[in-house]
Amino acid sequence: MINECSSVGQTYFRDFTARTDMRYNGQRVDGTHAINGRIFLETRFEDFACSYNRNGRRMTEFFAEGRVQNAFLPGAGSAGQGSSNAGQGSVVQVTGLRQGDTLNVRSGPGTNNRIVGALSNGTSVRNLGCQMQGGTRWCQIEMMTDMRERGWVAGRYLTLAGAAPAPEAGPVVRVTGVAANDVLNVRAGPGTRYGVIGALPNGASVRNLGCQTQGAARWCQIEMMTDIRERGWVNARFLTGQAGQATQLPSLSRTQRIRFQPGASGTEFSDSLPAGATVTYLLGARNGQTLSVELAGAAPNLFYRIFNPDGRELLGAVNAGRFYRGQLWQSGDYRIEVMNRGGRSVSYTALIRVR
Repeated sequence: MINECSSVGQTYFRDFTARTDMRYNGQRVDGTHAINGRIFLETRFEDFACSYNRNGRRMTEFFAEGRVQNAFLPGAGSAGQGSSNAGQGSVVQVTGLRQGDTLNVRSGPGTNNRIVGALSNGTSVRNLGCQMQGGTRWCQIEMMTDMRERGWVAGRYLTLAGAAPAPEAGPVVRVTGVAANDVLNVRAGPGTRYGVIGALPNGASVRNLGCQTQGAARWCQIEMMTDIRERGWVNARFLTGQAGQATQLPSLSRTQRIRFQPGASGTEFSDSLPAGATVTYLLGARNGQTLSVELAGAAPNLFYRIFNPDGRELLGAVNAGRFYRGQLWQSGDYRIEVMNRGGRSVSYTALIRVR
C-alpha cells in the first residue's frame, strides 16, 4: 500500500524521482486503511493521502491539494479523465447543539446504527451526500483530520461553512497577546489537531459563542464580525473581555503515565470516569512499533482518541467498543484520551500494547 500510494503521489505531482515520506495511520472506523504521504519537489513539499479497502488490496481514494483526486487511482484510466467523487462535497459546520452537548456520528444513516464518534458545535466537516431515512435527513460526513474518518449525522445540525448563521448572543472580545508580526490561528474545531481555516491579528474584535476545555487548554468558538460572519475556534488565552475570564471552570480532566513491567510489551488495568470527565494516558513508543488499544466493558457513551507526539490526531474520537491497532511513525509520547460523554460514572478495563 505504501509503495503504491507513493507512486500515485509522484504521478499526480509529475515528478517520478521526487523523494516521498510515507506513513501508515491504521484502520478507520469503517475498516478502510489510511496512508499519509509528503512529496519533496524541487522548490516545495506537498502532502497527500491514500485510502484502501478493508483487505488493503485496492486504493479507493487519493487526496491531494485539498480535494479528492480519484482520477489518479490505479486503473482509473488517464489522469484527469475521471469523474467527480463524493469526497469533493462541500465543507459544512456543526451548529444548533445545546451548550456542552455533542453530535453523535453513527456508522450508518439512522439511530439504530452504532455511535462511532462525536462532534462539537462549530466543527467543520466535509458533506459527502445526504439521504432520507425514516423521515429524517442523514448525511455522510468526512472529518477534516489526518485519518479523515467517515460516518453519518443528522442533517439538521449541518450548515454550509461561510453561510451566515442565525444571530447568536455572545460578548464581543478582542484578540491580545499575540507576538509582534504574528497572527492567532483560527481552527476548524477546538484543538490543534483541527486544520487552520483563518487568522486574526492583535486587536481584532470577534464574538465569543462559548468555550470548552480540551486537554490542558481552553478553546472558544468565535464569530468574525464580517458580512458572512465566519466561525471557528481559537485558544482562549488570546482573548480578553470574555465573560468569566477570571474564573476558570473546575477541571474534570487528569493525566496518567502508562508504564510497562520490565520485559512486558503491554499492560492491563481498570479505571473509572465520572460524568463529563476525561483522562489522558501518556505512553512512550518508537517509530515503527505497533500500538493496540482496547477498552473492555465500556459504556456506549465512552469514547477515546489518540494523538501523535507532534500533537496531530492519529485516531479521531471513536466509541470505546472499537478496537484499534496501527503502526506508529513517530517516536515520543503518544496521548490516549478517554472521554465520558454520558450522565453517569463508568468503569472499564484498558488493554494497551506496544510491539
